[in-house]
Amino acid sequence: MASKDDSPGGEVEDISWRIWIGTIVTVIPATIAVVLRFVSRHFARAGFWWDDWTIAASLVVNWGMGITRWIQVLEYHFGRHRQDVSVNDIVGYQKSFVAIQLIYFTNAVLTKSSLLLLYQRIFGIVRPFRIALGISWFLIIGYFIACVIASIAGCLPVSYIWTRFEDPPGTGSCFDEVAFFRWNGIANMLLDILMLILPLPMVWRMKMSKRRRFLLTGIFGMGGFVCIVSLLRIVSFSRSNRSDPTFTQIDSSTWSSVEQGVGIVCACLPTLRPLRWLWTDIGKRDSSGACRRHEDNSSSTHGSKRSSRCASERSPEFAFGLAGGDQDGLGLSLPAAVYATPDLFTDSFDDNFREVGFKERDEEEGRGAG
Repeated sequence: MASKDDSPGGEVEDISWRIWIGTIVTVIPATIAVVLRFVSRHFARAGFWWDDWTIAASLVVNWGMGITRWIQVLEYHFGRHRQDVSVNDIVGYQKSFVAIQLIYFTNAVLTKSSLLLLYQRIFGIVRPFRIALGISWFLIIGYFIACVIASIAGCLPVSYIWTRFEDPPGTGSCFDEVAFFRWNGIANMLLDILMLILPLPMVWRMKMSKRRRFLLTGIFGMGGFVCIVSLLRIVSFSRSNRSDPTFTQIDSSTWSSVEQGVGIVCACLPTLRPLRWLWTDIGKRDSSGACRRHEDNSSSTHGSKRSSRCASERSPEFAFGLAGGDQDGLGLSLPAAVYATPDLFTDSFDDNFREVGFKERDEEEGRGAG
């Protein structure tokens, strides 16, 4: 895409439209997903926990990254070749690029943290899984610290990140920044894969039908979309040239924004299942009204039976499929956290399995270790 420059130079190549598309088409769905997550939690009466507040914080940071990208385009002509950008603009872009890196790493870690907190909320009562969570926390926090230090201290002095583009250029040195972008992208993708597979062993330990296991595996497996976008982001770094950052970093910047937006959406998907019952509940309002009219007009004996049935149909347990329905169960007692998180496990257990989740399995493991 070419656009007219204000200078006498005529037309200049401007591909900033990719940033607009990449940010808008992901930050808006991410916002919708988070809003629906909170609606789902409210409707399910599951309560809000740290996983919900963390993903909300991730969304705020994601908006911050999108706004910073737009400032880069509007103020510093991000999307044009270096020769078509003034020295002051490219220096300003380089300063904002430092901020972008810190925002990106914060966004990535918050989204992954939300997933770990969700897993802890559901499966955290199982001792081996808590150990796996601890290792995952260590890797994620280590990734964040290492990347933040490298992004700031990659050039010495730090100001050389932007002074090298001044006229005359400043003095200093930088490591291979493109290699750093690529390798931190690979590390981020590996962590995404870890987030993808971490809950699967727990799902397949549950006593439920294979169909339901595959369903839950598919819900968690939707995070694979993030891995695909991460791979595309890594490939895009091959087109980066730090001598022409305002033009050659458009593709990697676009995929970075897409990756984080998709990550937020995928982190919310496992929590949205109660919304399915919202439509079911709305559809049952007429029958509930009929129940109430029947209660008023029927005899005391028959009315009592119908009243009991109608009351059960209006209960949360009925709305979420906890009363009757699928009797597969888990074969194990469910933790209170799982019962309070019907988002994933509706129709997969009954009211006899509410209290101490996976307790028997942990006791068996303890006896085996003894």
